[in-house]
Amino acid sequence: MKATAIILAGGKSARMHYKDKAWINYKGSPLITHVIKRLVPQVTRTLISRNNYDSRYETLPYPCIADLNTYKEGPLAGILACSYHVETPLTLVVPCDTPNLPLDLFKRLSLDLDNYDVSIPTCPAGEQPLMMLAKTPVLSEIDGNLKKGKRSVKDWLSKMNVQKVQFSSSSNFENINYPSQIR
Repeated sequence: MKATAIILAGGKSARMHYKDKAWINYKGSPLITHVIKRLVPQVTRTLISRNNYDSRYETLPYPCIADLNTYKEGPLAGILACSYHVETPLTLVVPCDTPNLPLDLFKRLSLDLDNYDVSIPTCPAGEQPLMMLAKTPVLSEIDGNLKKGKRSVKDWLSKMNVQKVQFSSSSNFENINYPSQIR
């Protein structure tokens, strides 16, 4: 089945001293390039969600979608803005700060998805709600949450029929949030 990926980038990055995490050097290249390398082979198309302008995004060979003027904060705003550009039945969402995401993420999350709206990974470190595979039509329901001022991904997921897929390793889901994690 075909899927479009949305890479969530351009957040506040307060724990990284307000530097755009997508462009932080990690093991010799920007975080976002690690995510792209692991993600692109799994999907048909890739979009990058960003809430601010940074000319470095123009160097990437993927469409960069700005948040809608109505909603400018949080991952749900980025997912909603990108959803208007998705033409595939499934949408895989990942953050830009998970450089070791599983190479079989789409495959694993898509198993048995017929009976669910959204599939999210779980691992020994817990649920990973910012990584999800959703049936594209359910993304339109994000608008209702945002209109009510509800920006929490977990709140939106609580209204969905969610499949939780167990992964054995937490290292694939490690977010690079602090300067001390950069190696």
